Amino acid sequence: MPLYYDMHCHLSEFTDKEVEELFGAIKDLKIVAVSEDLKSFNRVLELSERFPNVVPCAGFHPWSLKDHDISEAWDLLRFATRHGIRCLGEVGLDRHFMPIDTMQSQVKVLRAYAEAAKELDALLNLHSPDAWRDALSIAVEIGVPKVMFHWYSGPLNLIPEITGRGYFVSINVALKVQPKLKDVAKATPIDFMVFESDGPYNYHGLRLTPLMIPDLAKEVANLKSVQLEELLNAVEANSSRLLNT
Repeated sequence: MPLYYDMHCHLSEFTDKEVEELFGAIKDLKIVAVSEDLKSFNRVLELSERFPNVVPCAGFHPWSLKDHDISEAWDLLRFATRHGIRCLGEVGLDRHFMPIDTMQSQVKVLRAYAEAAKELDALLNLHSPDAWRDALSIAVEIGVPKVMFHWYSGPLNLIPEITGRGYFVSINVALKVQPKLKDVAKATPIDFMVFESDGPYNYHGLRLTPLMIPDLAKEVANLKSVQLEELLNAVEANSSRLLNT
């Protein structure tokens, strides 16, 4: 059986019972649990100690600048660096949902986490709405070795640049209700593709969860006209490589 990876999930927002049910429903499931601040990271870390297939990801979300002091980003980054956390995120740039006057702070945080990802050889789990090219430019300039563009819905003509740098595009389970993601899936080579839920986010009436990953895989296989087994093997290998597992 293939190992299903959810490469971007807000597991800290699920109850303990829900987390147990997730791993009970899909035995071969690994979840990359992103965080947005210190509180969510502490919860993620606790879950990773209880569930071996949870990968903790230390991040300071751009949205956290609304109600958190930026110093929290540095406290979290110092912890991640000291403890060799192998995934940094959710972190990035946001020109879509965030005020333009926050961009300087967003860039400062992203650059710091990107430098740490390079030093740690960690995965940089990127949030980049309407700032896809900006985030790519920073990752390339710094030389981050492992980068994943979370829930990519940006320009299709940027995908060859992303994959050409050896970076990865993450396809969200919202493909079921977001037509643009079908185009993204078609345009992304399977050797540079991973899957995610971003759960438990509610998107257009759909509550996203890791349990939707197997159905996503089937739909992507159909869209790309490849055998499901071939796709699953490629995505598993990609995910494993990004996490050094």
